[in-house]
Amino acid sequence: MKKLALILLIPSILFGSKILSYNIYDRNDHVDVMLTFDTPYEGVLRQNRQGNIIVIKLEEASIDSPLVKMINSEFLQKLSISPDGDQIQIVANIPDNVILKASKTSDSYGLRLRFNPLISPTENGASGQNTATVSDLPTKAGNEFEQSYYVVIGILVVGIGILFWLKQGIAKKTMRMREEPKAPWSFNTDKKTSPVLSATASLASTLASGGVQIRFQKTLDSSHSVAMLDFGTQSYLVLLGNNTILLDKFQDNIPISQNEFESMLKSKHQELDGFFQLGTTQDESFDSYKEKASGGY
Repeated sequence: MKKLALILLIPSILFGSKILSYNIYDRNDHVDVMLTFDTPYEGVLRQNRQGNIIVIKLEEASIDSPLVKMINSEFLQKLSISPDGDQIQIVANIPDNVILKASKTSDSYGLRLRFNPLISPTENGASGQNTATVSDLPTKAGNEFEQSYYVVIGILVVGIGILFWLKQGIAKKTMRMREEPKAPWSFNTDKKTSPVLSATASLASTLASGGVQIRFQKTLDSSHSVAMLDFGTQSYLVLLGNNTILLDKFQDNIPISQNEFESMLKSKHQELDGFFQLGTTQDESFDSYKEKASGGY
């Protein structure tokens, strides 16, 4: 492992850090030149100023190709970067009242050259070569990646909380629906239903608490239907409509299929037809048939 680390360090020892990119930021009160290296830059920075030209040399650094940049700023007019043996030479054309300050990022992968106005006479270095002091570049407490990471985590936590709340609400609603009493499936209590279904719903709402179930049902016309109701051990044949009439009751020989129910109705078709052909005497026929059916069993 130590040999591998040494092999990886050999290029940086022999050739130093290489400039990968540069950016120029022109501000109202200064100009920043930001250099980015492929490895942490640990070399020495030297500067030499002659009038309006300042020469910066970065030892143990390299660049693939020279570049020249014209800058329309009151603090920096021209910048050139070129290789010079095992170092880099940076030449900047600046006004007399501008000085240079160099700062590195905390990881040493970046070097900032700041050109800003002279604040005090002591900051304007004398002509000649000197070693510039490279200070640490102030950085924020957290980078953008860390901030985005915490934002994503926060969104996930809030999303999980909302999903849990929705799940609890749905579970409670489902529990209440299961606990609510349900009417038989054939009872329809819609206000817009036909008179036959309304009569069936009325009968159902009256007798549902007593355990009445509809075994079969057949519509006769828009106002009447015949139904067989189960209650306890007996079944009742009733006519539903404007009046609810008991037609018959059974304890034995109860129809167990729709066909048997249809056959039973055919056997009683004369009696049923009588209810619809008597016209104005229909109510009397209903009462007569009701009395007859009730007294026969």
